[in-house]
Amino acid sequence: MVVGKKHYQNLDFNLIKVFDAVITEGNATRAAQKLEVTPAAVSHALVRLHTIYDEDLFIRTRDGLVPTVAGKDLHQVFRQVISAIDATLNSQHHAKEDNEIIILGGDIIESYYFSVFNDCDLFSNYIINHYSARKNEKNALSTMLIKGRIDISFGLTAIEHHLVDVHLIDYIEDYVCICGSHNLLYELDALSLHNFYASKHAMYHTDIFTPAAADVVDLYENTVFCKGRRNAGYHSDSLVGVFNVVERSDMIALVPLNYALYFRDVRNYKVKIMRPPSEFSFKKLPVYACISVKSERYQVAKDFILLLQSILDKNKMS
Repeated sequence: MVVGKKHYQNLDFNLIKVFDAVITEGNATRAAQKLEVTPAAVSHALVRLHTIYDEDLFIRTRDGLVPTVAGKDLHQVFRQVISAIDATLNSQHHAKEDNEIIILGGDIIESYYFSVFNDCDLFSNYIINHYSARKNEKNALSTMLIKGRIDISFGLTAIEHHLVDVHLIDYIEDYVCICGSHNLLYELDALSLHNFYASKHAMYHTDIFTPAAADVVDLYENTVFCKGRRNAGYHSDSLVGVFNVVERSDMIALVPLNYALYFRDVRNYKVKIMRPPSEFSFKKLPVYACISVKSERYQVAKDFILLLQSILDKNKMS
């Protein structure tokens, strides 16, 4: 397999990552999801690779893309390149402080759970590095935990893996509707089905909260007969953004009661809290914190979660 100098200049690392993802995932669609790009971008990258090497690297079958012998040989070389680059990056990671925590949790963790703990031991005892979770599948999260890339993962779904400990930290169960002070619905204490489905909704849409906010996901108990489609006017992966939009527009939003009270009473958002239609019965959604039992920072992460749970329990009792 010979590559000319001109073609070699066209070979970038993104092509190597795409090629590895396609072989690992088995087809272009799953590879695109893993890389967070479009399937068309993956197909374009494969065409470029085919042009560079001038060989068939895959055979298209009913089950997906199967690498040819040349494709398998090339993948072995590419895996060595990826491993070598990973090694250089890992060697440059700074040494963590004993109380440093890397958290993957999304906007809901940062905007609500951490924000209500001002001036408490959570922040005086730990150095917190928080990153938003976006489009992370459970197997990807377990890998990130087990390999030590993150210390704690927060989400609505427990990560089922024999090397992962799961801690239940909270439940989302009481929902309310909110609107701004200039909304025509502001004087109401409760919304009817007509009010709810006729209004445009600002919808919080991110990995940790999607099952409770997306109109395409079953939000209600199975006994509820009315399952209309909500009229979405704004989607955001920022909880703060949703409250900003509701406060300044004629949209409404469906949010957990404790979040609504926090943003109204503590952060002084000018929103009205109203009961949702009486016909609705909402599901009880758990919030989990997951840590790897193999992590060198297992005890630090576990102590952090226990402290977080104790603060949450104390707040609920007060």
